[in-house]
Amino acid sequence: MSSSGQKRKLLAGKLSRRDLLMTGAAAAVGIGLAAACKEQDEEKAATPAGSTPAATAAMASPGPIGSPAPGSSSIVSLGGNPEGIVEIAPRTIFFPYFGNVIAFVTDEGIVIVDTSLAGNGKPIVEELRKRTEAPIHTIVYTHGHVDHVGGTEHFLKDADERSYDRPTIIGHENVIPRFRRYERMASWIRFLNAQQWGAPPPDPSQPASVPVFAYPDTTYHDRTSIEVGGETFELVYGMGETDDHTWVWAPERKIAVAGDFFTWACPNVGNPWKVQRYTRGWAEGLEAIAEKRPVLLLPGHGPAIEGEDNVRTACLDVARYLRSIDDQVVERMNKGQWLEQILREVEPPADLAAKPYLQPIYGHPKFIVQGVWRQYGGWYDGDPSNFFAAATTAQAAEILKLAGTQSVLTRARELQAAGELVLACHLVDWVCKVEPENRDALQLWRDLFQARADKEVNMMARNTFLGAARDAERRLGG
Repeated sequence: MSSSGQKRKLLAGKLSRRDLLMTGAAAAVGIGLAAACKEQDEEKAATPAGSTPAATAAMASPGPIGSPAPGSSSIVSLGGNPEGIVEIAPRTIFFPYFGNVIAFVTDEGIVIVDTSLAGNGKPIVEELRKRTEAPIHTIVYTHGHVDHVGGTEHFLKDADERSYDRPTIIGHENVIPRFRRYERMASWIRFLNAQQWGAPPPDPSQPASVPVFAYPDTTYHDRTSIEVGGETFELVYGMGETDDHTWVWAPERKIAVAGDFFTWACPNVGNPWKVQRYTRGWAEGLEAIAEKRPVLLLPGHGPAIEGEDNVRTACLDVARYLRSIDDQVVERMNKGQWLEQILREVEPPADLAAKPYLQPIYGHPKFIVQGVWRQYGGWYDGDPSNFFAAATTAQAAEILKLAGTQSVLTRARELQAAGELVLACHLVDWVCKVEPENRDALQLWRDLFQARADKEVNMMARNTFLGAARDAERRLGG
């Protein structure tokens, strides 16, 4: 499909989720997303967004345990599509990679916003040099995640090879402690990322290599601006996906670079694997972007959104989605409700559920609930028996003494047949904790989690379920 054809279908609300993947909107979620992007009615999910081709997908056929469901894709490229690189506005080059890179060409040099993953830096610089020989004046980090800062060394190397002045790197002051934490926690982060992204578990006996970051030369606290080539670029701080986030406003061009304030997926608040993220701060950042009335929004992942009304609608939709969940959780906490009840009751606004930039393919509304609870509450779940609780293996052993292993497994199979997969998993978990080599339990565990993965839209949940199925298969000797 051509870029103009994709744009028309997006604006008409007639782009399927598979087509959305191929435009690059689904690049927001990386590995494992496409497995969740099952076909749905093309008449659903109206959107105000414009489109620019970005990512590539490798379609896969059914395979063994852990493989994608039929008709789905197991991999979305973490690179990009060079054919999708476009001068999206005068002297503004958009590189749709994981994550996106933006080059503002000015009379004094280029302002680069984000540098993508380490493996993407070199090809992006090569593509940049096909379009301009201007020196890189400044590199701005929207935040310190590796898919936004990893490619910096290639931009610095380019300046060195061309005998240009070294670009100045600017980021929020919290980028520096983030980098230091990543350096300190390298092995833990590697372990978590393997689970989140569905990669094979790392060898714990082999320490992870410590990442090497290009630290900012200049930091700021709340907001700052730079002038390059007679143009102003405003850097504004916000707490959203991270506590070091910057969005960029180019007033002369009326372009906003959102970073991961906008990612073409349900916002990644309450990530099961990662540190605290900020629901209201995320909403406030999007509202501040909308207030500027950009004519073009360049997100951290996925295609650009063009047109003042379209940008405003998209930003305020996501902000309202976040505020609604935050308000619902806080209201229930103030009534003395505990997390289990809140998770059952809170739902996002129904009129936003079909929006393609709010699909739960990466973040999830239930994750957001967890994130709000974690921000305002503690670890206590309201059940006093869990305060200094007995080991779960000991609890499971007592249950099996009362009910018997075979009775528990029989009931689990009945629940499986009835489609009650979640409850069935709980029962089998009791057996696996007490009898970790029980082949009947392992086979049922594998089958249950594979079935849950086949039905799961959310990438993080799907990868968790597939990991459980793969582990059972490994223990069975498969």
